[in-house]
Amino acid sequence: MPRVRRRVVARYFPGRAELTGILREFTAGLFGAAAEAAGKRTWCEKTPLNLLSAPFLLELFPEATVVVIMRHPVHVAASHLDQPWAPSTLEGVLGWLEPVYRRWLAQRPALLHDHRYIEVKAENLAADWPDSRRGLFGRLGLPDADTASTFVASHLAIRRAQLSDTGHAQAVSRLGWAAEELGYPARP
Repeated sequence: MPRVRRRVVARYFPGRAELTGILREFTAGLFGAAAEAAGKRTWCEKTPLNLLSAPFLLELFPEATVVVIMRHPVHVAASHLDQPWAPSTLEGVLGWLEPVYRRWLAQRPALLHDHRYIEVKAENLAADWPDSRRGLFGRLGLPDADTASTFVASHLAIRRAQLSDTGHAQAVSRLGWAAEELGYPARP
């Protein structure tokens, strides 16, 4: 019996508006329904790599705000070593993170001019969580509220000692430029 090969041609959208509308409705249905079921008026999606899609997410949800909570890139590299989904070696982590920082920082100048994009350093949040939380929530137009998750300086400090001197120097040599662009010293 001859083999039949079916070919599928994806639907063509001559403009972005129709496709964006479909994606907006689908995503809002997923997250909005869960928020509504929990009695919440808003929802938050916090996948870290969404950072790379911030311009599209703001196009998809023009009423949304993208909040980026950043840390020193060397500490981010150290924290990735503890993640089961990340590369298991420092060299692998640095190879993974360097293009992420390059892409984010390439689009960042335009994002910084958009009032719907907010950056805050985790270290600043941890320095005084209640006051920082009030300020962040105020910028988001939300009332202050206690949160189950907090930022604690001692938890952030753990990453400082996680890398050996050689590993620290390696991370600084690969990501120090990103740290400086984000307003951190190259060497934490």
